[in-house]
Amino acid sequence: MEKEIGTVISGIDSPSPSALDFVVNQGVVHRGQFVELDYSEGTMICLVTDVFKTNRYFERAESVKEFESSGAKLFEQFPTAEWEYLVAKTRPLGVFKNGITNRATLPPGPGTRVRIASNENLKIFFHFSEEGLFLGNVENHDLPVKISMNTLLKKHVALLATSGAGKSHCASVIFEELLDRKKEAGRIGIIVFDPHGEYSSFADRAPEKGKTDYSGKTILVKAMDIKIGVPKLSVNALDSLIKGLSPVMKRELGKILADLQKKMRSGKGPFDLLDLKEAISNSEINENTKGPLLAWISELQDLNLFGKTDNPGIFDLVQPGKLTVIDLSELIDLRKKQIIVSYISKRLFYARREKAIPPFLLVLEEAHQFCPQQASEEMAICRSIIQTIAREGRKFGASLCLISQRPIQLSTTVLAQCNTQIILRITNPYDLKHIGESSEGLDSRSLDMITSLRVGEALIVGEATHYPLFFKVRQRKSAESRHEMPLEKAALDFETGKEDKKKEIEEFL
Repeated sequence: MEKEIGTVISGIDSPSPSALDFVVNQGVVHRGQFVELDYSEGTMICLVTDVFKTNRYFERAESVKEFESSGAKLFEQFPTAEWEYLVAKTRPLGVFKNGITNRATLPPGPGTRVRIASNENLKIFFHFSEEGLFLGNVENHDLPVKISMNTLLKKHVALLATSGAGKSHCASVIFEELLDRKKEAGRIGIIVFDPHGEYSSFADRAPEKGKTDYSGKTILVKAMDIKIGVPKLSVNALDSLIKGLSPVMKRELGKILADLQKKMRSGKGPFDLLDLKEAISNSEINENTKGPLLAWISELQDLNLFGKTDNPGIFDLVQPGKLTVIDLSELIDLRKKQIIVSYISKRLFYARREKAIPPFLLVLEEAHQFCPQQASEEMAICRSIIQTIAREGRKFGASLCLISQRPIQLSTTVLAQCNTQIILRITNPYDLKHIGESSEGLDSRSLDMITSLRVGEALIVGEATHYPLFFKVRQRKSAESRHEMPLEKAALDFETGKEDKKKEIEEFL
């Protein structure tokens, strides 16, 4: 049993089932640390939400100023050190006995002895698993945070933080843990839509010294190489990508598509948008319908996204124990990005429903771009399928991971379906309010602690741990992202490259 460090005291709100203060008798206690105490129904676990020092000699500001204005010092004249004491404010999380955890419904008595929570009790309380994903360590406890893959991912997870707080680092740690899993432990496929190329470093064949090479388990797909097979698209699927078809246009286009698909099955081979345009031009469709329909097809052609077959194929995208990074950093057009995300997400979800592909984790970096709350349907092409996966995916082994620096802009339908949230530092009050409203178990004190988190420190809340848990994300084993570099190096690379480019042009001329 851990050594006793303090005693429960009476206060305005303490002790109660929701708040408990104790005076520290020996040693120190830190904000974010966990303590335990004996309780009538078992062992109570509490989270330290704040720590402050007080001293009777320094309580009245006017008395201190008046005394020390004369040149005398209180600590020289009076035994002030004997009256200084440390008080910790805590939030009771729950009570457990024989491995069963319940909410606290009665307050412990004043005078109850308080101990630093033991690692053994914390493992049971937070449902840590020895075979779980190792995300980091509980600070001030030296306790590894190992969470079951099933409880963390099955009902979806959101990773939320302000820019530069460590979202990509934390996501990379999760990917590493999934890639390192052995076949007998159960492996899933990982597909990442990466708008900034932050995870392409996983495909590096020669990572820097001391880093693990994951290139053999990583498939890198460049946006410019992606093609959507036209024969796989229905009229409604095409219309969902770019709105603008009238009912008459849909009817006529449906007939032509059916005819082309029939010819394809008879041996003529697959077709593309050029073949579709030719078929429309040679048809007997009314000119008032044909003209706008051809213009609409031309708009699709301008995207340079469509071909006769899918590239890459759906079975190439998701494989057990492998990471597929779809690098969208070469694209500027948000609509084009959304079309890619929408099409691939639909193919993945419906293929998984038929169990044609393995269970997978679909990761959306900058998720607020692809699943916004306020945008119109035309500006949020992939929102519908992401919401469908959020609602139904857990039944089929299709999990979501949303990564965002602006949770308030995320679809509330999707965010509400993420039963676990990993939150790093966030300072925007509107985002904090949004998180507080969508996360059970987060009180105002815990939200206040989020604003003061350092880079790499995180709070996990939700089904994965059942209770809020602050921890330090571990160091990553994979190569660091090439996306981030010091400003000085970026400036130097530009000027050096500019000089080299100038020399090349002069030599050419």
